[in-house]
Amino acid sequence: MAKLRFILKSVFIIAFTIICVQKGSAQFSWAEIGVDGLTCSACTRSVEMNIRKLDFVDSVAMSLENTEGKITFKAGKKVTIEKIAQAVFDAGFSVRYLKANFVFDNLTISNGFNWTNENEQYCFVKADNKILNGETVLIFIGEKFMPSKPYKTWKKKIIECCGVIKKKIYYITI
Repeated sequence: MAKLRFILKSVFIIAFTIICVQKGSAQFSWAEIGVDGLTCSACTRSVEMNIRKLDFVDSVAMSLENTEGKITFKAGKKVTIEKIAQAVFDAGFSVRYLKANFVFDNLTISNGFNWTNENEQYCFVKADNKILNGETVLIFIGEKFMPSKPYKTWKKKIIECCGVIKKKIYYITI
């Protein structure tokens, strides 16, 4: 009996370690954000400084010419996509698009598939059956992540594949 307990305990420890290692290595590495309303360098700087305040942000490179920015994240920090959109809004601007790079480890997805990362829920919209392995750019869908006209089109697709739109879920496509 003691030997069986030892074996079960060992298996549990090994499984727990594997899960923790996989979770620790899978995270968002960077994001790209389009910002509407940027007309001058002061506007661009304001958005940049608001995003830099987020504890998970390593660097921000804004482009006034393209009215967009590239954000890199600190390794090992939980990234909250909604906080990026809120930082842009707090600077007085709106998000035109938000994309983020995630490193997957053989995740099988399909339309309406729900996935959890760092206690955040994500639902794939308009996604074909495929296996995500390695770097994948996710496009965020929602009122905070795009102008209202494209969101209305996506809203119908979200309802078709995921049912009722829930506030605590990020809707994404690839």
